[in-house]
Amino acid sequence: MTINAGNFSVSWAKSKVLWTALSLALGLEIRGDIIRGTPCIKKHHQLFCPTAGNTYPLERIELFIDENKALMKRMYGEFETGGDYGPPGQEVYEEDARTERGRRQVPRPGNQTSDTGRVDACQSKIEIVTPYWAANSAGKIRAIVNTQHFEQAIHQEVCSKVQTNRCAGDCGCEQKYKWHRLLAYDPDNDCKGIFMDWFLFPSCCVCRCNPNGNIRHRT
Repeated sequence: MTINAGNFSVSWAKSKVLWTALSLALGLEIRGDIIRGTPCIKKHHQLFCPTAGNTYPLERIELFIDENKALMKRMYGEFETGGDYGPPGQEVYEEDARTERGRRQVPRPGNQTSDTGRVDACQSKIEIVTPYWAANSAGKIRAIVNTQHFEQAIHQEVCSKVQTNRCAGDCGCEQKYKWHRLLAYDPDNDCKGIFMDWFLFPSCCVCRCNPNGNIRHRT
């Protein structure tokens, strides 16, 4: 088998141009590596895809749903009512996400903003995404089940700045991540059908400080 390197380079360059044009048309900002085979880029340790793309196995997913309606109702009902976002990890910080896909932790409630009028030390933006593709806890790319009848959305908060006036000096704004269990499909193995899998997404932005950073020792 021979591969024409020239044609491959031209094709790869065209795909980057098309992705850029699509992102600009949708008002999106490109920051990440383009993932081959999907209309996605790597962003915040996860895939970011503005569209499903031509390789999204929609027909195979809908066929499986149609042939396994009772099973899908049980799985989807479990997904809707199950509030445990957990193994392989509950929440991880930026440095943890870089070195490993997550650690097993005991679930703990989120720290939501109270009604005291106080503001967060870090600036962030809230996003509601319905992913079509995502990398699971093993780093394998899976198609996320998002159809007309089965929709899965992720609420995420993404850091806007590394530091702010309130979070500066020995402190900095750091992205925190959370594991979500979603219905997924492996395009390379139709026999597996639709199954539950774990995916890491941004959860919130926190101000973290170096230990003993501003402590003055008395003599």
